[in-house]
Amino acid sequence: MIKINLLATQKTKRAKKRIAVESQLVWLGLLSVVLILGWFLGWRTLDRKVQVLRAQESRLSEELTSLKAQVKVVENFEANKKIVQDKIAVIQALRKKQSMPVSLLNEISQRLPDRVWLVSLNEKAGNIELSGGATTNSEIVDFINNLKAAPDFHNVQILESRQKKEGEITVYSFRLKWTFLI
Repeated sequence: MIKINLLATQKTKRAKKRIAVESQLVWLGLLSVVLILGWFLGWRTLDRKVQVLRAQESRLSEELTSLKAQVKVVENFEANKKIVQDKIAVIQALRKKQSMPVSLLNEISQRLPDRVWLVSLNEKAGNIELSGGATTNSEIVDFINNLKAAPDFHNVQILESRQKKEGEITVYSFRLKWTFLI
């Protein structure tokens, strides 16, 4: 007769199950350790990246502050440059206008005939008004023709010519206007 030991097989099955469970627990433990290590390494990597980014943010913030200061310096320079350019333009305009009365009076004196005199001279924005006197009307006409011949005088016009007596002498007073181009 054959004897079958049923107990031994149950022990073997139980041992195999126990070995299977233990190997699964070992694998589960190893997998857990690997996952925890992976999570820890990932967290550590992200933490380092955050630290690097914070340091970079700090450095860029300092650089931005420095650049803002430089922008203010440049803006101040631009404003000062504009002020200086405006002053230079005013000085040049004054120099130009400074020479205008001299050249105007020089031109008029060169063209002034004998026995003609000036009483007043007004200039506004290149428009000249002159009043004067002469002993004859022909001298006034000569003066007007002389002024018309000047290259810088344009549109010379007589506004008024009157005869009047000053004591026993007859004189002619006149008013002229024209444009003076510099």
